[in-house]
Amino acid sequence: MYFRNYMLNSTETLLEEEISRAEEIVLSRHDIEDLNSTLLREENLIIYRDGQMISQQSSTDREIFSRILEGEGEGNTFILNDIAGHEYMVRVSNLSDYFENDMALIKYRDLKDINESMTAVTMIITASALVLFLITTFFAFFLISRITRPLINLKNAAFKTAKGKYNTIETKSRDEIGELTLAFNKMNNDIQNNIDQIVHEKNLREQIFTSINEGVLYFDSDVKLIYSNQKGNYLYDYLKGQQDTFIHFQNDIKEIAEHRTSTVERVEIKDRHMQFSYTPVEQDNELFGVILLIRDITEEVNTEKMRSEFIANVSHELKTPMVMLSGYSEALMDDIVTDPTEVKEMVGIIKDESDRMNTMVNELITIARMDSGSGFFNIQENDFGDLLEKLTARFRHEMQENEIYFNVKTSDSTLIFSFDYDKINQVLTNLLDNAIRYTSEGDEISINVTEAGRFIIIEVSDTGTGILPEHQRRIFERFYKVDESRTRGKHGTGLGLYIVRSIIHRHKGTIELESEFGKGTTFRIVLPKINEER
Repeated sequence: MYFRNYMLNSTETLLEEEISRAEEIVLSRHDIEDLNSTLLREENLIIYRDGQMISQQSSTDREIFSRILEGEGEGNTFILNDIAGHEYMVRVSNLSDYFENDMALIKYRDLKDINESMTAVTMIITASALVLFLITTFFAFFLISRITRPLINLKNAAFKTAKGKYNTIETKSRDEIGELTLAFNKMNNDIQNNIDQIVHEKNLREQIFTSINEGVLYFDSDVKLIYSNQKGNYLYDYLKGQQDTFIHFQNDIKEIAEHRTSTVERVEIKDRHMQFSYTPVEQDNELFGVILLIRDITEEVNTEKMRSEFIANVSHELKTPMVMLSGYSEALMDDIVTDPTEVKEMVGIIKDESDRMNTMVNELITIARMDSGSGFFNIQENDFGDLLEKLTARFRHEMQENEIYFNVKTSDSTLIFSFDYDKINQVLTNLLDNAIRYTSEGDEISINVTEAGRFIIIEVSDTGTGILPEHQRRIFERFYKVDESRTRGKHGTGLGLYIVRSIIHRHKGTIELESEFGKGTTFRIVLPKINEER
């Protein structure tokens, strides 16, 4: 296009020069009739006057003249196409202002030579472009093999690094790309080492957070949970189930984020007690969020409550016999009672209360020794049948006095297995004492012993008053006693069944309770035949 425009501009300039020359000739004559005959016969020149050509008329002249009359072409210079298969550049000069009649000069030039030249130039440019394309293509392949390929390898390695695959690239040169490859390998190794260290620290932190018993939760200022350990996630789900508590909990976090002050509070949810420790996380006066440490202190609260109840119960249980001992002793010392029968009765009461205090102290000592654990149990092979015979002989008279039927059923095989003779004797004694207290005349107490593979099953049953369902869950707790108005004779201390369960557990056994109020109670003990002290 550049060459074509250049040649067209040159042709236009030539036409302007030629028509200017013709204008000078025409204007130098006073009459159009005096025109030089050479000018009239000049090729490619059309002289127009009053709608007629007065110059030489060729077929091309007539075609161009007729096309101009038809209105083709705009301006002084224009191109007419498709005239005998040629293109012509036409220059029109209007001289009507210098003559009385319409007068114009029309000069044109065939553009065939220009088009042929343009075709040749186009072929030369195309051939040159093709040669240059082949040369640059060859050079491009050379660059790919020497420069681009290492860069592509670096790019692929970078993508692999982004995906967590850290590979080392082979260095094949010592130029700038080789140095870049060495730097990339060094960076890759550093990234891998740093990530390995970060992952190790993260796993270590997760193990630490998972192993601690407290729940760790981290919230942003919009109360959105960002991080939680396993325990924290469990407690957070538990809180979400308590709608009112959860809303109060969210408001607390917003308040901590707003005031940026650490706070510790205790929250009671149903039968659970929790301690919330809120700590804002900030740096350079910018708040990042709030860390919440949740401790489930239910066991601690229950332990503290149990300790308080234990002290209160011990004080109460000891106070009553001590008051009675003191009162009756003073009455005897002051000779308030002198009748031998009443004196004997008071002495009997003093002895009973002393025995009761002695029993309680012995049970407390037993509990303390069981809690300490060491050297208290002597588990070895013993004859359980012999223990049952002695136990039956000891309780048979008391059963007859209370008009209670007493039955003992055992299997025909010899019942020799590992257990602590004295402690299992204490277990059965406590269970039988309880059964006697909660039965009436005509009721039945039975002991049924069976074998089941590696285990011995002992069932102590009675047809007495039974235990209400609300008492059954707590029956093995320390100092827990049911309604004493339904018992006969002496009242218990509330420690017997706790001691029974502790002894059975130290034998790696289990004890279960089945009771229906008004119909009776059954304690089922399962002991392994081969056992060692826990």
